Order: sequence, then C-alpha cells, then structure tokens
Amino acid sequence: MPGSFSVWGPRHWVMDLAGVWQDTRQIVITAQIAAIYAAILIPFKAGIPIIPGFVELRPANAIPIVASLLFGPAAAWGAGIGNVIGDCFGTLGPASFFGFWGNFFFGYLPYLLWGHLGWLSSGNPPLVNSVKQGVEYTLICVLASAACAGTIGWGVEALGLLPFVVLAPAIFFNNIVMGLLLGPPLLKFLYPRVQRWRLRFEDIRSAPNHVQNSKKERLRREENAQFSYSSLMERKHQAVLECAHLSFQYAGAVAPTLANLSFSVSPGELVMVLGRSGTGKSTLVNTCNGLIPHFIHGRYSGEMSVMGRPTVNDPVWAQAGRVGMVFQDFDAQLVASTADGELRHPLEYRNPPLRAEEVARRIQDALHRVGLRIGLDRDPVTLSGGQRQRLVLASVLAQAPSVLVLDEPGSDLDPAGCEQLRAVLLQVKEEGLALLVTEREYENIHYADRLLVLGEEGVAWTGPPEELLRQPQLMRELGLRPLAITECFEGQKCEPIPISVAEAWEVADALHVGLHPPASVITDELRLGTSHCTTHGSSPPVIQVEAMSFGYDGQEVLHDLSFSIRSGEFLAIVGANGSGKSTLSRLLNGLLVPTAGRIVVAGLDTRRTAIKELAGEVGLVFQNPDHQIFAETIWEEVAFGLRNFGYDEQDIELRVKEALASVGFSLEANWELDPFSLRKGERQRLAVASVLASRPRILIFDEPTTGLDAFETDRMMEMIRGLNRDGHSVIMITHSMRLVAQYATYCILMKNGRIAGEGHPREVFSHPEWLHDSSLTLPALSRFSQRWGYTLLTVEEVRASFTTESLS
Repeated sequence: MPGSFSVWGPRHWVMDLAGVWQDTRQIVITAQIAAIYAAILIPFKAGIPIIPGFVELRPANAIPIVASLLFGPAAAWGAGIGNVIGDCFGTLGPASFFGFWGNFFFGYLPYLLWGHLGWLSSGNPPLVNSVKQGVEYTLICVLASAACAGTIGWGVEALGLLPFVVLAPAIFFNNIVMGLLLGPPLLKFLYPRVQRWRLRFEDIRSAPNHVQNSKKERLRREENAQFSYSSLMERKHQAVLECAHLSFQYAGAVAPTLANLSFSVSPGELVMVLGRSGTGKSTLVNTCNGLIPHFIHGRYSGEMSVMGRPTVNDPVWAQAGRVGMVFQDFDAQLVASTADGELRHPLEYRNPPLRAEEVARRIQDALHRVGLRIGLDRDPVTLSGGQRQRLVLASVLAQAPSVLVLDEPGSDLDPAGCEQLRAVLLQVKEEGLALLVTEREYENIHYADRLLVLGEEGVAWTGPPEELLRQPQLMRELGLRPLAITECFEGQKCEPIPISVAEAWEVADALHVGLHPPASVITDELRLGTSHCTTHGSSPPVIQVEAMSFGYDGQEVLHDLSFSIRSGEFLAIVGANGSGKSTLSRLLNGLLVPTAGRIVVAGLDTRRTAIKELAGEVGLVFQNPDHQIFAETIWEEVAFGLRNFGYDEQDIELRVKEALASVGFSLEANWELDPFSLRKGERQRLAVASVLASRPRILIFDEPTTGLDAFETDRMMEMIRGLNRDGHSVIMITHSMRLVAQYATYCILMKNGRIAGEGHPREVFSHPEWLHDSSLTLPALSRFSQRWGYTLLTVEEVRASFTTESLS
C-alpha cells in the first residue's frame, strides 16, 4: 500500500523524496519515467494544442498518476523532469518552472493519498478492480489534477502570461480525462509486473535492515572488519575474499539458495566453484560485490568480505575498483555503442582521474591480454557471443581490480577461446589477483588451485581438481559429468584412473590394451571412407544453400556457401567464435536474406518468402532463451505464435498442449507460471515448445546447452534427439565436439565464413588438421582411439572396442 502513515499526520515525505537520489534503482526509475513522459509529450506539443504554447492534448498525462501509484517519489521527480524536457521542444520559458512543480505534485499526490482517504479508501492495491477502488482512484485523480492545474495556473498568471481561469480548467480537464481513460488499463498491465520484480517503492524502501545500517552499526562492523583484517595479516596467506557462514534466501523463495557457506580466496589463488543448477553459483557471485543484498533483496546472514571489508558496508559502485565482475549474462554489462566506449566507460569515472595516456595504455593492454582483435569503432552488438564476452572481460581487467570474479566464463567460448581464457586467468593469478570462477564444463577445471562443489547444504566437496576428476562416481553423486576418458576405464584394474589422453595411453600400454572395434563400427568406418563429399544420405533435401554469401554494412562475413540439409538429418554446424555459425542460422530461417546466391527452404526461396510463411517450415531456438520469451505465462508464450498465424482457439489449445508435453511441461499447474521464474534449462525448453507449436519440419538450435548443467544438458539433448527421431530435421549450432560426436549424423565445419570440411562426425574428426585450423580441438576419445587407426566417438564405442584379453 503506498504510504505507511496517515496522509494528514507526520510523514517522512522529505526523506522519501531526497532518498530517491541515494538509490540507484530509484534514479533509473526516475530517468525512465522522465524519458517516457517526455517522449509522449513532445509529439503533441505541435500536434494538438488546446491553448497554443501553454497546454495541449496530452495522452501522456496518465503516466504521472500511474507511475506515482507504482513508484512513489520517483514518479514525482520523473514527471517534473519529463515535463521540462518536453518544454525544450517548443514551449520552454519562465512558465516551465511552474510546469515542473505542477507535474511534480501530479506525480506525488496519488502515492500520498492512496489508502489514506479514511472511509473512502478501498484498502486494496492501486488497481481499479472494484467499485470502491474506482471511487478511490477517481477522487485521487481529481485531487492530483487540481493540484497540478492550480500550481501551473497560478504561476503563469503571476508571470502575467495567461489568466488562471483560462489555463487552470484546461489543464484540469485534460488531466482528468486522460487519467480516467488511460490510467486503469495501464495499472492493470503494469502493476503485476512491477510487483513481481519488487520494484514498487514499498519494496525498494523495505530493503533488509543490514543494508540500511545505523551509524553505530556501521562503526561496529568496521571495527570487526579491521580486527578480522589484522588477524588475517598474521596468516601466511592472507585472504582477499572471505565468506563466513553466508546464507541467502531470495524474497518469495521457500528455501535458502546459499546455506552456511564458508571459504576464502587468497592473493594469487584461483578457486573454481562447481555444482548442479540451483545450488547457488550465480547467487554466490552476486554477493562478492554487494549486488546481494543491496540490489537483490532477501534474507541474508553471515558475511562476505573483500580486503577485510564486508560488502554490505559499501554501495556497489564503491566496490567496483576492488572487485571485477564478469556475469554469466555478460550482455547485461555492455553499455556503449562502440568497443572503445565500452572500454573507456569504467576508466573515465576513476577518482582521481587517469591521464589520457594511461587510459589508452590500459585499453590496449586489456585487449591484448584477452586476445581480442577488433576495430575499436565496432558496435558490440555486431560481435559474436564469445567476442562480446572477451570485450567485457577486457573492460574489467582495464580497471586493475584486486579480486576477479567470473560466472561461467567458458560457456560461450570455443576451445581456442577457452585456452586463451585459461592463459589470461593464469597470468593475472601470477600477478597476485585472487580469482573466483564458476564453471560447468569440467574439461576446463584442471588449472584451478582448488575446487568448491556446492550442494544443498553449503560446500559439498572441496579439494584439488585432480582428486575429484579421478572419482567419476563421486562426480555423478555431486551432479557433475565425469570426463569421458575416465569413464572408459572406470571399474577396470587401473590405479590411478586416467584423466587425460596421455595418461590413458600409458594405462593402455601398462595393461597391454588395444582397440579393435566391433563389426558395426568397422563397417561404418569403411562406408564413410575419407572422401570429402556433399552427397550425404538418400532422403530429399529440405534446405538447399546455393552459392550463398552474406555481409553486414558492406563487409562480407559468409562466402559462397553451398550445401544441402536432408529430411530427418541431425546436422551439426561447428566452428570457432566469429566463424559465422549464428549468422548462418538466421539465414536458414529467413530472419536474414542472402546478399548473393540463394537459400531454398522446403521449396521456398527465402528472398521472396515472408518470414511468417517460413516460420511454418523452419523454427529457430535462440542461444539465449530470454531473447525469445516475453509473455506473462507459459501457456501464453506457446500460444502467441499460433494466434499470430490465425488459428482458432480449439486448434491452439490442442497444439499448445502437444508442444508443452513434448518438452516436459505436461502438468497444467505449470502453465500459469511466469516464464522468467523458471530456471535456464526450463526457459530453454519453453522456447523450444513455442517453436514446436507451429509444427515446423526443420528445427534450428543455436548453442542449445549453453548455461545448462550436466543433467539439464542430457535432458535437452535427449529431447532434441527424440524430435529428430519423430521426423524433424535438426540443425544444431555448437562448438561442443562432445555433442557433435554423440548426437549428430552429419557435420559442417566452418572457418572465417567458409566451409572448411563436412561429413559424418567420424569423418570430420578423422581430419584433426581441419579442426585445428578452425580453432577447435579433437575430442579426447577420438584422439585416444586414433592411436590404433580408428576414430571412435563415444564412451560406449571405446569400451566395446577394448580387446577381450585386456581388461578382464
């Protein structure tokens, strides 16, 4: 309920208004209200004036009332500032001063009055869902409109510009009409969303008590921190980042995400955090610089300290120089329209400021360290996912932090990029930085000094990487996927169990093991041969790419591609970051059209066919499901496309149920959930369902397992395999050679926008030079088996190929 005291009694309204400028969220909300208000005001300044130069028809006048009931004091500032911005486009003058204050009151009084009108108050949230709420809203609309009109009318008359009796009624009438007509539907649309994301003023003001410490409490924390820091100085290895009995439960959650977590990271130490989805890896990351609890509210206990200072003691911006952060959703960190602006942005706000020469040196050094070679005037949006991630990492390293925290940094990098990232992290570790890194790909953990595996009750396991990797059964119990090479020797008489190809060869020699694949694998090898051909399969093509090229802004990125995709095929398109894979996927479904050559999908030339028509033949699931999801409920998300196609409600219901069941959302209780309340793997499956509902014959998946844990990855890939078996042609964009080996029936290898090789995965992997030239690495199992002249793809193939006398 807006306001917590009687409107007629003493209030903290001055503190509320001043507090807006001390909270980043409220400042952002103020700016957004001002921008939206001005953007709607400006066209009507010249379009439909009521009294030219003073008042015009303003549909935007519903915004201050609605924003006030949602955001309180921020709406007052936003409405006042937005009105002044609007005046800058034709009517700016002395009267704008009174326009500011009139709109200020217009945007503040509704917040003050709702719930404080005595027996006229409805006692319910600021919506118009009942007669009593309607009466309360109407009365507040009248009072706020009168205050606005009176302030502006009196001021303009005092300036001798226009009589009060002429101007005030015109403003009042306009405010009333727009407020009553547009306000209720806007509130109905916005209120549940603002409430869901806890952005109402009451939610922001009711921040946890530990964030709003009294001066005495802050001093006590600082004394404790100093004592703790002094104690740490006496240790041989002083901890730079220290977590002590940390627990956190999100607002509205039924159980804590982090529970009694304790660990530390010393200078020059690299600690990796592992765990299945939902164990709190990203939550832990967000506590390292105070995002939790300053911005993300919930029940917080224990302590996270950096350089001996608890993160709750300082605002997030004040910790930016101590803690460098790279989020899992690194796109959320990009703020500039050029790479140069992205790198300069954090350096231009240093105190004391850096010299121009030092800024330039840091930028070049950071780009060199992450191996990013791009034009500094390039828009980050045009970069590949891996390139954007490295740009964010460069902007963080340019700030020279003491602690570097990365949330799954290898998730969008190709093997060469992961190796480059490893070199960067080891370099900054040697320079004395403390590193905390979360990870899902366990092939990348061997260079950590220590692992923390999170479970439901805190740290489930900790120790050196090698110790964990040699225990495949323990890894499964912890929700992790064992290394494939380790699984091949699991349960056999070898100690220690190998964790690398070199070790596996040594064990094979010691046990006198050879590989002799069974007839089915040998037949497959002979059938495929070593030829580089495009006549794969006997089924008719569903997509034909003929001499196709494509470019952005006159720069060609795909060059003269020709290939076909056949009905029922499971095609993997692989290549390094920036090789053109994602661009190709958008060409195949018509989101982009070739600049030369053509693409024919199910007999339709994409250059001459509407996207709506192509959507019935080919569906694309984006790498990030959040770029695809937008509806309020799971059901509405899947039904949206069908309604656009014009299907009747009976057919929509049938198709939605069918699509949801195919991805595991068969329970009706789930259908009304907010899509953004789901976990990443669930949102990914929902995106698949929204595509499946239109029953396309061809499905394109762009990096379908990014950000998924081992269980979610297996579930996603088995679902995709099931769709393929049901008759869908599947195209998978990936740089995971493990997925290609296990699931694909055909593979196209790309390099710099060209096809570098193609064939069955076994054939492509039998040419390691193709992969090496394309900045990819041969899977461990294929490399291991090639010593005996075979290219094997899966654990099952290797185990079945061991000679019978070897491992008995």
